[in-house]
Amino acid sequence: MAPPPSLNELPKPKLIGVLVLSLVRTVLGLLVILWALSLVPETADASLWRPAAIVVIGIAVYGYLFRRQLQRIEHARFPAVSVIEALILTAAMFLALFAGIYVMMSAANAGAFTEDLDHFNAFYFALTVLATVGFGDITPVTGGARLVCMIQMSIDIVFIAVMVRTLTGAAQKSMAFKKAKAAGVKDPLVDDI
Repeated sequence: MAPPPSLNELPKPKLIGVLVLSLVRTVLGLLVILWALSLVPETADASLWRPAAIVVIGIAVYGYLFRRQLQRIEHARFPAVSVIEALILTAAMFLALFAGIYVMMSAANAGAFTEDLDHFNAFYFALTVLATVGFGDITPVTGGARLVCMIQMSIDIVFIAVMVRTLTGAAQKSMAFKKAKAAGVKDPLVDDI
């Protein structure tokens, strides 16, 4: 049994089809993430339960979707393409989670940042923090806003390395499994000693 063709071995029309389908899935995923972010209220909530629930639900959904991305990579015909999709979507989910927190903080305290944050500006701010660009146009002012921003910065340092390593590791494992299976190895995940 021959291993499945790599991207380099595909005829040009099929390669274009794979890439276009990947682009469509990624764009649809980004639209869903932005839609979910738009559900975060831009008005202050007197109780603490609603913002806390949004954060907890956001973290749980992120964990679930990240696990699904790993499974998708492991079963993908072209794991490298799936890794790129997963990196884009997991980064966007990560940023949307912090953007939602920033929107709620800005709604609860108009002076938390140098300007009121809507969904777009909060996502922009979360991205500038992740990229360590920090243009200075939006800055956290209150202690709470600075604390959340510091938490994001701390997680950002690890986030990029862990996501890239985890997702590419899943792709490498998938490709090794497929090659071993094609070569007739019964259990390709067991190393020969």
